[in-house]
Amino acid sequence: MSNYFISIGGSGAKTMEALVHLAAAGLMPNDGDLYTLAIDPDVGNGNLNRSCGVMKKYISFQQLHTGATELFKTKMELADPWRPTQDAKQTLDKLMDYQLYKDTPVASLYKALYTEKERQTDLDKGFRGHPSIGSAVMAKSIDIEGDSFGEGPWNSFRQHVEAEATRGEQVRIFLAGSVFGGTGAAGMPTIAKLLQKMFETDHDEGKVMIGGVLVLPYFSFDPKPDDIRPGEMYASSKNFPTNTQAALRYYSMENKGGALYDTMYFVGDTHQTAVRKFSLGSADQKNDAHIVDLYAALAALDFYGTEKKNLRKYAYILHEEDRFTWPDIPVNEEKFAQYIRFILAYLHIVKPVLDLVPEGKASDWKYPWFRDFHLENANCNTVPEVRDFNDYAEGFVTWLLQIGMQPARRVDLIQPQVMGYDEYGNIAVNPDRFVNFDGTDSNVSIDEIWWRISEGCGYDADAGGFGAFLRSLYDACAKEVK
Repeated sequence: MSNYFISIGGSGAKTMEALVHLAAAGLMPNDGDLYTLAIDPDVGNGNLNRSCGVMKKYISFQQLHTGATELFKTKMELADPWRPTQDAKQTLDKLMDYQLYKDTPVASLYKALYTEKERQTDLDKGFRGHPSIGSAVMAKSIDIEGDSFGEGPWNSFRQHVEAEATRGEQVRIFLAGSVFGGTGAAGMPTIAKLLQKMFETDHDEGKVMIGGVLVLPYFSFDPKPDDIRPGEMYASSKNFPTNTQAALRYYSMENKGGALYDTMYFVGDTHQTAVRKFSLGSADQKNDAHIVDLYAALAALDFYGTEKKNLRKYAYILHEEDRFTWPDIPVNEEKFAQYIRFILAYLHIVKPVLDLVPEGKASDWKYPWFRDFHLENANCNTVPEVRDFNDYAEGFVTWLLQIGMQPARRVDLIQPQVMGYDEYGNIAVNPDRFVNFDGTDSNVSIDEIWWRISEGCGYDADAGGFGAFLRSLYDACAKEVK
């Protein structure tokens, strides 16, 4: 069985990033693969590029020989992002062929529905908080009522799903996007309708199930005069409540005649976190990770792991307190804590050695595990898989730090001062706080992990190489070593 994930817009991309981290920790609820597709008219979006970059690194780790382990166990495939607006400078007028109808009653209706600014603004940076534009663009691009479902990644996506359904396997497709912006608000209902039509028979027979997490407002922004040009169209967080109300009313009306989703999740936050830097889009739009991203990804895990007969129609994720601890996170705490311990131990113990020894700046006899696993070729600066893992590990810690730095929420999954940044902006791990990093008394110290990997704990004596070493380090980070 395979699981499918479709991210729509910036919030969907951030959910995808969180999902990759959870999958890397072995938290996917079944042994199925994960096929992902990202949808965004702004393919240069910083959130999307960061999420795709994380997934590409994960996919490269699957080439490492880590053996049978929870580490990177889920096989992933990433389709090319789908851009509803093929032309970077496309406007709504161009897409809707306004010039062909400008002297007809259709054009009069069209001009009544959209302002001149909405019609003539370039869509290269997304739909700028106007879901009405996004709905028109997506409906035009994928032709829901016709027989065309678009080109490129959609063809591959359809072939994957139909092949599995033909084999009698149940396929689960999960969508993530916001209801208050532009791309997500437009795409969540439109793409759901597309999927129902695309797999109509298999969906009716229960072979294809469709779930989605609708992200409610959880951030705000206040652009400065220098951030936008006079008269330029941009998203406004002041419109988020109104957009959300309209979207929820729409879903309520749709569900009276036939639900868009087999399972729906709603995740948001009454505290609106201020975005540090306003951006119209493109590479500058790279917002920090948030606890909402984590909950949205956990909703995907719940959907993938729920038996068909128990699928819920709606699931609301609520939290009344201003403090989050491990019991508030529906996840295998021990497994996730082992993975975090593994990443922190790698950055503190291993990365400095791989920076120095392969280049002759330190002696390998001080590090028995370096010799045992033949890591002389694991140079951080020249070997792609090592460099990718270093980048991923640092990015994962940054993701954790950002989740823990909510101004209105205390997220106490990781104890303070366990990790942070040094004076040069590099990730730093405090070995004195490491042993109780998750608030439990694990007795797994940095020294204990050093001893375990030096004694060859948890690995085949004939194994060698970077992948085998990562497996050994991961096993050594368990509370109890088998």
